[in-house]
This record gives sequence, C-alpha cells and structure tokens, in this order.
Amino acid sequence: MSPIKFKEWQCHDDRPELAQEDSLKRALAFAGIHYTSFLDWILEAFDVATSMVSDISDLGDWEAEQGTWATYGGVLHGTGGADPNVWYKVRHTTEVELGFVTTFDKTGNQGAFIVCCNDSYQGYLVWWAATAVGISDLDGATVTTLTWLPCAYTGNATVTVAVWPQRYSSIDVIDDLTISLWFDDKLLIVYTTPYDEDKGKKVGFGVAGNSTLTFDDLRVPQLHQVVDWTSVDPGEVPAASLSRTVGQDEVFLHGRYDGTVKVWRNTETDSDWTVEADRPVMTAEVRQIFSTSHLRLLGALHEIDVFRDGTQGHIFGLGDDPNALSEKGTYDRAVRKHLLIAEDGRRFQLYMAPNVVLEPEDIITYGGEKWRVTSVSLRIRKQEASYSLSSVVEVRQYLDA
Repeated sequence: MSPIKFKEWQCHDDRPELAQEDSLKRALAFAGIHYTSFLDWILEAFDVATSMVSDISDLGDWEAEQGTWATYGGVLHGTGGADPNVWYKVRHTTEVELGFVTTFDKTGNQGAFIVCCNDSYQGYLVWWAATAVGISDLDGATVTTLTWLPCAYTGNATVTVAVWPQRYSSIDVIDDLTISLWFDDKLLIVYTTPYDEDKGKKVGFGVAGNSTLTFDDLRVPQLHQVVDWTSVDPGEVPAASLSRTVGQDEVFLHGRYDGTVKVWRNTETDSDWTVEADRPVMTAEVRQIFSTSHLRLLGALHEIDVFRDGTQGHIFGLGDDPNALSEKGTYDRAVRKHLLIAEDGRRFQLYMAPNVVLEPEDIITYGGEKWRVTSVSLRIRKQEASYSLSSVVEVRQYLDA
C-alpha cells in the first residue's frame, strides 16, 4: 500500500462564542503577529486594596450589594445571608453593550454571573451548583428557572459567559438572546430566550443562601462583540480574515515600538502618561476657528445627524459608511467620526525632554486635559562639545467617544 501524501494542511478551532478580540488575535497570528495589546471595557483583578475593604462599593465600580461583599487577598469574596432561597447580588456600574463575552475565575459552588441587568435587578442569572448548572430569569428577588442541566463540575474554574443577540425580523430589533456558560473551555449549557428590552446592560455576581464564593480577574474586553465565524482559508491572505472580523466596526491597529500591535476602538480611554507641568520648555497651541460642528453620516439603512456644542453656527460635514447597518450602529459611527474630525480642530505642540516609549495614538494628560499624540519628533542638538536630545510632541484634543 502506497503512502498517502498531503500537500497542504491547516487546523481550525471552531469553538463558538468568539469575542472580536480573540478573532483579531487569530487573524493576526496567521500574519505572524503573536504579540498584541488590547484595551478592556471592564478589568477587575480586585487587587486595588492592599487590606480588607468591608464595603465593595468603596472601590467605586460596584453598587447595590446584597449580602456581604469584600475584596482582600486580591480576590472578591461574596457571602450570602440566612435565607437559602435568596440570591445575594452585586453589580458593576459599567454598561456592556450586546453581545459580549466575559471571563473570570471562581471558587466554590452556588454562585452566579448576572447579565443584562438594570438598576432594579432585572436580568438573567447564569448559575452553577454542585450538581447542576442553569440559566434563570431575574426580576428583583424573584428567580424563574428557564433551563438547567445536571452537572458535577465543582471547585475552581475559569468561567466564560457569552451573550449573543439574535436578529431575525430586522437589523435594528433584537428578537432573542443566546446565553452560554463554559467552565475551563468546556461548554456546559446554551439557552436561547426571547429578548426583553426592559432588561438592562450591567453585569454582576450572585451567591445563593449562606454560601461563600470568590471571584477574580473579571474581564470584558473592549472589543467584546461576538463574531459569528473566524477563519483564514488555505491560500487566503490574513488581511481578508482581518477585514471580515472587523466587519461593521471601527477598529484601529498600530504597530508599537516593542514589536506588539496595539488594537483599540476610539472610545473612552485612560491616559497613558501624565506630563509634569514644568517638563515642556515651550508650548504652542493651534486652533481651527471653523471646525465642523454638524456631521451627517449615511449608513446602509439610516441617515444620522450629530451635533456638538459651539458658538460658530453650523459648519457641515458629510460621511458615508455602507458598513453601518443598524440605526444604533450608524449613530455610534457618526459620533466617533465626528469626534475624530473635531479633535483635529485643536492641536498642541510640546517642546520637551523626550519620553522614548511615547508613540502616536497614545493618550497623555497635560494641563489637566487629555491629548491624543499625533507625532513625535526627536532632535539632536550640538552645543559646543556636547550633544543633547530633545523632542517635539504634537498632540490633538482628546474627546471621549
């Protein structure tokens, strides 16, 4: 029998509920880029406090705690109360848009992750116990089981929860939500339920009865949207997969000094560096007097007008983006596009000693304001027998998208 020879071979990992961040990592890996840097929508390692914090709301990102929630030892501890039939909950203040994938580490049983939650604790409980896992409807203190399956997966686990909106009748209407639960990359349960628009956009944790659990490393990536499918087919350039993954979104990629690729969306971003007031030896500010104050964006199905405050009257701009399909998607793209235009209306130059790791698109704080770095120029000057290195950092106004 003659041997079988294979000319080409490629492996696909077809695990569903892949966040956009993971899909981008996969596409970039096919291009030989294995070191990436992403931003987070929520990142809670619970190591902010070096000693015990008895009230979790003291950390500023958590609210409406029921039972006892504390952070010490670098993790979040949740303890319920006397009633064994009650879920004791806490929620994060950040609203997370649908759909999303989140991960965290847990210990113990009789716990839950809360999704699509509003300020009245209406949402969904994705829960686990010693002998079962399930998904329940949450309405304040009332919990209604939607589905459950027997499961003997106990102890420590890295948990993944995905919430995927399903649209059948219109791109602007969410008909159903598909919710799934994974422990250590093992799919435990998937359930689809009709979407209730009265639910909210917050997430949180819960413990049942008098149970005590710990949670750590809660993370929702900035690029948290669920991607239907990610692939780089044989003979296909990775850029094609990258384009499909980005799809209808506005994602920036920037090669960095350390060999990584920074990937982010132009939304609210923390400052990378604060410039001391006395560091610049000279500054120069340039303002564009007639900056665009009114932008009209044409999407595939919608036309959106976006205004910003100003006293210059209406200075019009026009954008066209056929990839913006839904009304909300068109509006979000219009806001981001308008702010990018508006940022160019106010520029600043800082002449100062260089920061060798500062790069274009970094965010700096100077004079109590945030600025987005446009360019960094280095200069070598000779003064008699010595040389000195200086820099000119050109920045533009940073506006939250």
